[in-house]
Amino acid sequence: MTIAPETGPYVDLAVHIRFKRWRITRRWLRAVRSDPSIEQADRLTNRQLIDLLPQIYGEICAALTAVPNSALNARIDFDARQYARKRWMHGYQLDELYRELDLLQVSVQQVVREYFANTLSPRAEQAGAHQIIEGFFSATIHGAIRQLLDEQNRRISASLSERDRALAARQESDERLRIAAGAAGLGIFEWNAVTRSGVWENARMYEITGQPIDAGPLTNEDFMREFMHPDDGAAYVERYMADEAAHRPFHMVFRAFRIGDRALCVLEMHGRFRYDAHGALHSFVGTLADITERANAQEALKEADRRKDVFLATLAHELRNPLAPIRNAAHVLKESSANLPSKVRWVQAVLERQSYHLSHLIDDLLDVSRITTGRINLKREVLDLRDAIGRAMEINGPAAEQRRHRVFLNTLATPIPVDGDRTRLTQILSNLVDNAIKYTDDGGEIHIRAEVVNGRARVAVKDSGIGVAAAELPALFDLFMQATPPAGRARDGLGIGLFVARKLVDMHGGSISVASDGVGKGCEFSITLPLAVAPVQTPSDASLADERRAGNVKRLRILIVDDNRDAAESLALVLEMHDTRTAADGPSALALAEQFDPDVVLLDIALPGMSGHEIARRLAARAQRVCPVLIALTGFSQPEDFARSRESGFAHHLVKPMSPDVLIELMHTIACTR
Repeated sequence: MTIAPETGPYVDLAVHIRFKRWRITRRWLRAVRSDPSIEQADRLTNRQLIDLLPQIYGEICAALTAVPNSALNARIDFDARQYARKRWMHGYQLDELYRELDLLQVSVQQVVREYFANTLSPRAEQAGAHQIIEGFFSATIHGAIRQLLDEQNRRISASLSERDRALAARQESDERLRIAAGAAGLGIFEWNAVTRSGVWENARMYEITGQPIDAGPLTNEDFMREFMHPDDGAAYVERYMADEAAHRPFHMVFRAFRIGDRALCVLEMHGRFRYDAHGALHSFVGTLADITERANAQEALKEADRRKDVFLATLAHELRNPLAPIRNAAHVLKESSANLPSKVRWVQAVLERQSYHLSHLIDDLLDVSRITTGRINLKREVLDLRDAIGRAMEINGPAAEQRRHRVFLNTLATPIPVDGDRTRLTQILSNLVDNAIKYTDDGGEIHIRAEVVNGRARVAVKDSGIGVAAAELPALFDLFMQATPPAGRARDGLGIGLFVARKLVDMHGGSISVASDGVGKGCEFSITLPLAVAPVQTPSDASLADERRAGNVKRLRILIVDDNRDAAESLALVLEMHDTRTAADGPSALALAEQFDPDVVLLDIALPGMSGHEIARRLAARAQRVCPVLIALTGFSQPEDFARSRESGFAHHLVKPMSPDVLIELMHTIACTR
């Protein structure tokens, strides 16, 4: 069985609603049955109550996934009228019809909130989904009410006398007032463009604005002058005039100071313009809702998001600092491994593997935050997808070897050009291979196949591991989702790697899917990417690193500044082919720089007393001195951290724990240019 997730912000939500439709229905039925205001529901069976729900669920999903169009709007209106006609035939009144549909909206929104609680989707995306569903139910309720009023009018016209018609008209007006009063916090008003007067049709308008009832309603002009926040007035007028000229519905959120106590509130206005037979504006009819609590809650969520990002960045920095000397120490041991006892070599391999694994987990955690806030930027280039596969295998090869897995690589003999971010594509493939290694018992098989299918690049990673039950496949790419392990096997990992992989594939314009024949029968993950039009650029200096190592490279004077002495001293051992000095703080680093005159300065940023940024600026400002190559070596990895390093004069910003081999290669490159 194969599930290929679709793209788009609300497709998965629509699938979730279809999957949970019976839960929604059960909650709604309980709410309707227990609501004393819906008297006529007691006369209907459950089958009669839910008769038209499948159409409504289908239209909700269509509204979430389709571009708004007249055909969909017509279908929503038609089914709303059908719903109202059936309720009319069973004796429903307007307030009963409204209440029943409003309870359905509450039940749907509850499932939507439960969905977003498990996805960490951006707040703007969540608000957009709720707004689409609110708009759908607004259209449905208005269509149903119009149909019920039409049914009432037809009955009146067919059977009542003129006097009865007058009484019926008054009853119809009373019904409308009952709906307005029962609506959840909505004030209803009308502004007459001809007489420039206002009519407020319920007491809620006075409650929202704070206007005394005996003072009467505010006109449009008074509303702006006496009630609306002055900073929002210009935008309100601009929107009002534009929508009136375009004959389109009006919608705006703005701030206001309540009359009397001058309390600041946030309001949402919906309205429609009415025109006379000659096309001139006659009136504006609208609703007003106080959404202050909702706006405050959204601000609180934004602040919570900001604090979460700060916490994750700080946590990553604090974890990376001790990781750096561990990884450096593992490299130093590796350089002397031929002369070490077998047990020490085993310790070195464990340190190297596990320090990389922990670093990988930190990166994934930060990527979740970056993805949900839209802060990942791809550094695109045309590259050979086979190179990304090779890098992923270099990263995961030691773990596969430790588990005694047999890895089979089947790829094309010619380049597979794709337009993508080399680091991110390697990360995607590394996550898939890592998954196969973790969830396959020791001695298993992993097959990696790269090919071109239907004009798109395709990579498949297939394992002989524990497999996944069919019911769990659709949710496998959700955040924190982990398949249920077989009996006797513990869960492994955090459940974020596949979520990150899916989002990164989406950003590349590709797709990712998973297939499994069931528990114990392995999995196959596949990604497809658009082929690049331009050919792969093959660097002419591919063997430059080997040449540099073979030649007589200049010894550099390198100053290492880090308050973590283990990190500084272990890094000095890694770079022992150069002349190194270490310092633990800003003043001693500046004093040592005067004596030592370094070619390169490796600077930690979060130093006590004087930050790495300040040290960099002072080194760059030294008179009659050639500024050394400044390299930030830090645990801070947010985009703003890189930008600040550039502003401070750093030539490079490296994130701990840095690969010792990469750092050695960078020093060789610098040595060849000085």
